[in-house]
Amino acid sequence: MTPISGIKNNISNGIDKSIGKISLNTEPLHLRVGRRDPSFAERLNFAVKDVNSKQNLADEATEGVMKDEVGIHEGMLAIGKADTSLRLLMQVKSKAMEAYKEIINMQL
Repeated sequence: MTPISGIKNNISNGIDKSIGKISLNTEPLHLRVGRRDPSFAERLNFAVKDVNSKQNLADEATEGVMKDEVGIHEGMLAIGKADTSLRLLMQVKSKAMEAYKEIINMQL
């Protein structure tokens, strides 16, 4: 089955033949939940772990600079990477929260 024919089948399954209106409830909720793509949650989990590891490296680099084991440039580079990754994660969180609030406030 081609993707287009699959879309046509899904659209035609959602149309109530007797009324001629499109039905929003084409399948049970438990089937839709079972098909849910966990990739967003996995990606978010990976991003949080990545930011945490960069923060830990920045802490170790700071200690290394104070002990004169690491150069100041390497320490500042590690701190800059940690700062940038944390800021990016905070922006993603903010955008996700804005989208969530917007969806919650939608009128049906």
